[in-house]
Amino acid sequence: MKVNRRVLIIAIIMGLITVVALNLYLRSLEKPSLATVSYTNVVVARSTIPAHTRIQEEMLEVKSVPTESVHPEAARKLEEVVEGVSKAEILAGEQVLKPRVYLEGRKATLSYRIPEGMRAISIPAGEVSGVAGFVAPGDRIDILISYSEEDSGTTTYTTFQNIQVLAVGATTAEKDDQEREVVSTLTLAVTPGQAEVLAYAVIKGTFHFTLRSPLDDEVVEPGYYNRRNFDTYKER
Repeated sequence: MKVNRRVLIIAIIMGLITVVALNLYLRSLEKPSLATVSYTNVVVARSTIPAHTRIQEEMLEVKSVPTESVHPEAARKLEEVVEGVSKAEILAGEQVLKPRVYLEGRKATLSYRIPEGMRAISIPAGEVSGVAGFVAPGDRIDILISYSEEDSGTTTYTTFQNIQVLAVGATTAEKDDQEREVVSTLTLAVTPGQAEVLAYAVIKGTFHFTLRSPLDDEVVEPGYYNRRNFDTYKER
């Protein structure tokens, strides 16, 4: 019995030594593998970004991922894609690939600044009608259209309110005496129906614009004025 007990104790000790040795061996195998893994920062979508969307910084985040899993076209820094426009949907957690972002969009490409369902139309604006040159992209204006009627003469209506200005520019036009003059234009975001009215008014009427405060988006009940009721004007 004493011999068997001694053998059992020796076997237990040898087993423990074997377990410890095996554990140390396995750890020694893991260390080289961890040392060989390198990581790279890459830009990923924080949430799903729809197609044709201007990309803002809060939509993105930078993550450190294994270098071998980084797509070669992936953006590494936020500034590489911020203010660009997505060409297709980018899923949440997906690496943002530079070829899938229209980077010219951050250079004020007009088509990507038109709100969904709207159209861009350019109309002439003189120094007086255009608020003496103080209208800037991003401003909102009301549009007054004046046209002539046989019975009441010229009538002016506040036709559209709170219209977004997309761009302000200038074109060159020919005068009757062949001299060239610069004609300012306003490019506006309007509905298709509003675009038809403005296109007609360019031919048949004249424009004036009133500049709105950025804090004021109220649409009021407009009036109209001509020679019949001009003298009866009362402050609204």
